[in-house]
Amino acid sequence: MTRSTELEAVYGNPLQLGVTKVKDGYNFAVRSFTDELTLEIYPVTASGDKNDSPLFTVDMDEAYRFGDVFAVEITGGDIDGCSYRYMHNGTMVRDDYAANLSGCSEFGHNIRDIKYITKIQSDRYDWENDRFPRIPYDECIFYKLHVRGFTKSRTSGVELSKRGTFAGITDKIPYLRSLGITTIELMPAYEFDEAGRFASDKEKHYSSSKPEKSGCVNYWGYLGGFHFAPKAAYCAASCSEGSYNGSYTDEFRDMVKALHANGIEVVMEMYFTHEESYLIEDCLRYWVMNYHVDGFHIYCDECRLSAAADDPVLGSTKIITVYWDNGRPGIHNQAECRIKRTKHMANYNTGFDEAAKRLLKGDENQLQTFARLLRANPADAADINYVTNHNGFTMMDLVSYDRKHNEANGEGNRDGENFNYSWNCGIEGPSRKKKINELRTRQIKNAFAMLFTAQGTPLILAGDEFGNSQSGNNNPYCIDNETTWLEWKESVQARSITDFVRILIDFRKSHKIMHMDSELTAADGLSCGYPDISYHGDNAWYSRMESYDRHIGVMYCSRYVKNEPADEVIYVAYNLHWEPHHLALPDLPEPNEWKIILSTDSDNTAKLEGRQIITPPRSVTILTGSLIRTSTIKRRKRRS
Repeated sequence: MTRSTELEAVYGNPLQLGVTKVKDGYNFAVRSFTDELTLEIYPVTASGDKNDSPLFTVDMDEAYRFGDVFAVEITGGDIDGCSYRYMHNGTMVRDDYAANLSGCSEFGHNIRDIKYITKIQSDRYDWENDRFPRIPYDECIFYKLHVRGFTKSRTSGVELSKRGTFAGITDKIPYLRSLGITTIELMPAYEFDEAGRFASDKEKHYSSSKPEKSGCVNYWGYLGGFHFAPKAAYCAASCSEGSYNGSYTDEFRDMVKALHANGIEVVMEMYFTHEESYLIEDCLRYWVMNYHVDGFHIYCDECRLSAAADDPVLGSTKIITVYWDNGRPGIHNQAECRIKRTKHMANYNTGFDEAAKRLLKGDENQLQTFARLLRANPADAADINYVTNHNGFTMMDLVSYDRKHNEANGEGNRDGENFNYSWNCGIEGPSRKKKINELRTRQIKNAFAMLFTAQGTPLILAGDEFGNSQSGNNNPYCIDNETTWLEWKESVQARSITDFVRILIDFRKSHKIMHMDSELTAADGLSCGYPDISYHGDNAWYSRMESYDRHIGVMYCSRYVKNEPADEVIYVAYNLHWEPHHLALPDLPEPNEWKIILSTDSDNTAKLEGRQIITPPRSVTILTGSLIRTSTIKRRKRRS
């Protein structure tokens, strides 16, 4: 290492925040509202211990300041592998652009008397010809997971050292592929503050140095943080012996590269406070360029969201939000050509989950809304549909609890959503009664069938596909134990649900009419006698959607599939009523007949009677039929 006396400091470039390699050294630029600032450079061997001494310091006054940015260039020696931090009057000044951070390798532990330092390292990672999958929204199957909770449990089958880490996700790639997942969404996986490490005493909501077994941490991560740094506690190799190893960030890259090699995208969920909004565009670009991330689910103010949406570097990057306005002036009008090439914006469709859950439990006046949302597929922004998400009941809890049970959160059960639109199927909580469990299994399958037969992009909450439960806690934001760690069940019920989800995903993928790239019109645009989508009730071609109705038939015609038209129709019979119902089936060209190919009713009691199907109570049944006429069949036989 070059001696500190050989290092020199000159005025830097404020336009590139963070640490940047330049021709003769490194440029340091940080936003700070102080009048002066000190940059401390630490040797390669520094671990962040309170006794570490800086190798080189730079006292920056107003001369180094440009607006609210202090910038300095360090030359005269190789400081690659060293670490740095900023100080002002004995207090650490955070660098929002820090690419890694020491002292954060143990989840939930607030280590006392540590110097939080950032390793200076140039990007030498070998991506080995990694390519972005670039999967269109209409081809995606999203899977939302918490990095720690996904594999932390011993039931995950992941080796101990990798549990709860990015490496653990890598080990689960065969499972994700077998399920049919195309895109994983990571709940906050950047360096968020789960233990009050960086907050002042007044700001420390999770301040214990070692949380109790029940857990009292910012488990989800929806607070501010260091958005440029992968979370150290989610890395199996975040520390090496004797020194702080900033290269732990490569574990995230390894995960992304492995997922891409298996055709799976990575979307990161990021929460930006108002004070952090200035770094949004730089942050998203950084993760795309340095970590090959495929998309983001972001929470931020409207102006910053608009800027990110129209950023040319992010033009093919998925950007998902909860309030994207498709008609916002000035954004899409200016980028019409780009939008026709790729749809990269998406909305979390919060309307779908409510309508699906209410219809599932049998509420009145839901059918019309659900029927509309089934075909919702906006032209310039995708809809991400889900039934359950992290901030509510899991799928199993949705059919097992009428009320939330959040006592473990320590807030007297006052936190969390009160209106969950759930139904416990007759008994609150776990049950050993066969009929209760059979009904719950059928209701879960109904929910998945509703999700995967809608045109919007489906999202599964990790664990729902095998009946994971959080014991009725619909808001475990501060719990880090078996409650929030997925229990990888292998029961008969769990296998039944998982197998059904696999079948549904395969069915959706193999029938393009079920996931078109544009919204279906409900019109016979081909003059073939069948619209692209049509609704049916007690009579064919007429759907009665009164407030008391809870059953409907929806037919899709595959002749409307672009480039790959097929002479096939698909009929989905939804009956969420507690009584059986008849649904009329449209006529097919002779001699073709309707065939039942899938049902959520394990007893297979759905029956075809003439031009009707008798649907069992609380069930979804899928039928297919051919549109090839007899004369066409005969001509084909003669040609062959």
